[in-house]
Amino acid sequence: MRLFKNILLPIAAIVFSLTSCSVPDMRVNENFKAEASAMPVQGRSAMRLSMGKEKGFGFGAYQVEDVKRGWTRSSDNGQENLLRVSEAYQRYSFGVIDTVTRKTLFVQAAAMLNTTAVEAAGWSFNLDKQREFLQVAFRSAESGEWRLSLADPGNYMQRTNFEGSLKNKEYEIEVLPLYKWEGKSLPSDKPLGYEFSRGGQVLATVQTVNSGKVWLRNSLSPDLQMVLASASASLLLYNQLDQENQ
Repeated sequence: MRLFKNILLPIAAIVFSLTSCSVPDMRVNENFKAEASAMPVQGRSAMRLSMGKEKGFGFGAYQVEDVKRGWTRSSDNGQENLLRVSEAYQRYSFGVIDTVTRKTLFVQAAAMLNTTAVEAAGWSFNLDKQREFLQVAFRSAESGEWRLSLADPGNYMQRTNFEGSLKNKEYEIEVLPLYKWEGKSLPSDKPLGYEFSRGGQVLATVQTVNSGKVWLRNSLSPDLQMVLASASASLLLYNQLDQENQ
C-alpha cells in the first residue's frame, strides 16, 4: 500500500500541475473587451480534416454545423455556389445557426498558396508580397452577399503586407491579424487570431489558437453580429497553408 501511495502521489502532483497551468488568451483591445461579449468555443476539434465531413462546434448563441471539406463544383445543401475557384488548395463549407432567432447562414471558403493572381466568381486580386489567399462567401437575407478576403504574407515580420476585408455592397470592415499573447511581450510568428474593425472601432475579434474564442460588440445589430460570427467561424475552421498542408 505504501509503495502504491509513493507512486500515486507524484503522478497526482504532475496532473495537478498540468491542469493548473492555463494557456494565455490572445491579447485583445481592452476598450473593446469592456463593450463586448466573450464567447469561448465549445466542441471544436483539435484535428481538422482536409477532406470529408467534420465535427461542428459552438460559441455563444451560434452553432456551426454540417462542416464539409473539399467541395468542388457542385452545390452543398442545395445552396448556390458563391465561390467558383478553379485551383484552390483548401475548400470547405458549413452552416451557422443562431440558436435564438433560428436564422441560418450557409458559408463557403477557398484558400490558395503561393499564387500571383486570384480570380473567384468574377472577383480578381493581384498578389505581390502575400503568400496565401483566403476568400469566404455567404449571403444574408437582410444585408446581402458578404465576402471575407485575406491576403497573408505568412509571418509576423511581413505583417504590413497583410490585406484583409469583410464587405458587402454598402459596408466594408477591415480585418487585421493579431500576433500577441496576453501578458507576453514576444509576438507569435503566426497569427493567433483576427480583429474586425470599422472607422477605428473594433467590432469583433476571433482567437483561432487553443480551443478558440470569439468576442462580439454588444451594440451591433443582430444581423451584423451574425455576419461577424459567420466570418469568425470560417477563420476557426481555416487551416493555414504550407507545403505539407495544401
